[in-house]
Amino acid sequence: LANARERAVGFIGKVELASLWHKVRTSRGGRELVRAASGPWELFRTASGSLLSPGDAAQRHLDALLAKVALRRSQDLQKLLMEEGGGQVNEESVAEMLEDATAPIVIRRSDMVRSALTQIAERSVEHLLLGVTARELPGFQDNSIVNYLGLRVQFVGEEGVDMGGVRKDFMDCFAAALTRPEAAPLSLVDPITLLGLGADSTWRPAPCDEDDQSYLWAFGRLLGLALVYRCPCPIPMSGLVFKCLLGTPLRPGDVRQLDPDFWHHRVKPLLQEGGADLRQQELQEWCMDPLVFTSADGSRELVPGGADVLVSESNREEYAQLLCEDFLIGNVRTEIGCLVMGFHEVIPKELLVDLDAEQLRMLVCGVAEINVDDWQAHAVVEGSRQVAAWFFDWLRKRPQETRSKMLAFGTGSSVLPSGWEGLKDQQGQPLPFRILAQGDPDALPSAHTCANLLVLPPVTSRAALERKLDRVIELSGREMLLV
Repeated sequence: LANARERAVGFIGKVELASLWHKVRTSRGGRELVRAASGPWELFRTASGSLLSPGDAAQRHLDALLAKVALRRSQDLQKLLMEEGGGQVNEESVAEMLEDATAPIVIRRSDMVRSALTQIAERSVEHLLLGVTARELPGFQDNSIVNYLGLRVQFVGEEGVDMGGVRKDFMDCFAAALTRPEAAPLSLVDPITLLGLGADSTWRPAPCDEDDQSYLWAFGRLLGLALVYRCPCPIPMSGLVFKCLLGTPLRPGDVRQLDPDFWHHRVKPLLQEGGADLRQQELQEWCMDPLVFTSADGSRELVPGGADVLVSESNREEYAQLLCEDFLIGNVRTEIGCLVMGFHEVIPKELLVDLDAEQLRMLVCGVAEINVDDWQAHAVVEGSRQVAAWFFDWLRKRPQETRSKMLAFGTGSSVLPSGWEGLKDQQGQPLPFRILAQGDPDALPSAHTCANLLVLPPVTSRAALERKLDRVIELSGREMLLV
């Protein structure tokens, strides 16, 4: 990551007029973007430990982080409004701000990724975060308008007001569209491919052209918004991405986890006493070029002039560190730099110091493993407890995929925000999963995703409920209308 910042700055400075970057520069100013990319990247720090479980610790850190984000952004916003009003808050500026902040992002399901990221790039960060920062603004704390501010989503051709449920549904759909890019029938544009699947079956930025790198910057913004609004984006992202977001150095141990063969054959022998001298001797006997400070494939120098720097016993540890870092992210430094820059526009890096990479991953991407006993323990049941018990018994007999579908049906999201305690509204108030057993016994189960409410019919037998639940899962495509 040593030169990721410079590469991102250079990239932003030479963008083409036809790219999304040009639209952003026109509306926000190219200097501002370059200044953001040029900010301090302190890459080496010691992660703080915690005695709490990862989920509990992550939630506590998130609560504190959002309070800091809200306070800082609200202060900046008030200063901006005062400046525009000549020392007083300008009512016209406030009205204009609210008009923009209450307008939802309008998404086309047929072009999910492109339509979403383009609009997120064009919106100002202050307006995107207003749903969180408004609680620190005078006159907004107890105002219901807060629920209509910030990141809200509207799907083209679909009715419904986003009070949180549509946003969660969007995150699920966006994740599926980004990781399984398939062109819609009769589509005139190709799908966007921003991520690649690593050897550990997790996703990370893929090498891409200039236009797609601009979408990666907007994707970084979206990941930051997923954290801020407690609405995980269920993409199993690589832990390397979150280390880069935190500025945590990449270690040889990361290579050992990702590619054991590379570790055992290229790295481990060098770290042993006399390993560098032995390797140089072997290469000489095989009539091969000596080992120098270049990447594993020889296409990149690990340090300036690295092609002329021989690996020796005195610098072998430095070489191993740089070789591993390059092996992990060497061909996507600019892409990762763009994603990191977008994320830090939403959440400044200095506010993330209390989180480690795993906690940040849980908060941004959610927890996909669903334990039914925990689900039942945290559920609030209204109505027939027998029907609720049958529901959880049915879940226990189903695989994780079915549990995720049912969680998405009831809450709008197929993953949990770092555990069941993480189910909260955008103001940070608990919003537990609820089961209401009432209504027409012949009806199918329904859901109010904005309230995390699952409505089960008051049936009189286990078999009748299981048939209805199986039918819901069978119909659980995105064409279903969730309230």
